Amino acid sequence: MERIALAPELEAGLVGDSLSLRGELTRLNGAALEQWLASLSGIAVLELSDLDIGDGVAATHALNAVRLLRSRTPLLRIVAAPQVLAHNLYRTGLLLDGGIALEAMREEEPYG
Repeated sequence: MERIALAPELEAGLVGDSLSLRGELTRLNGAALEQWLASLSGIAVLELSDLDIGDGVAATHALNAVRLLRSRTPLLRIVAAPQVLAHNLYRTGLLLDGGIALEAMREEEPYG
């Protein structure tokens, strides 16, 4: 697995078509994540069991990241999505076209 430090508190791991994010996504590192993801293609699995979303701005960055990855694959599987991300995917209608599959969504306390 290739590990990439995106920020002091945010790390990515790549294996084939699978991307894992670990640490805390915040308003301060969210733009760096989006910029880095713009250089990737062919990601079909996004594993988030070790990712925390720090606040509302970070939740927006997470949603943008999913949109970007989804635009490059017919089906994006998201494993262990934080509850706030899964809720926002539903709320914005991104789950309607069948291009995103949520697996093992996490149940946790709200961010903030």
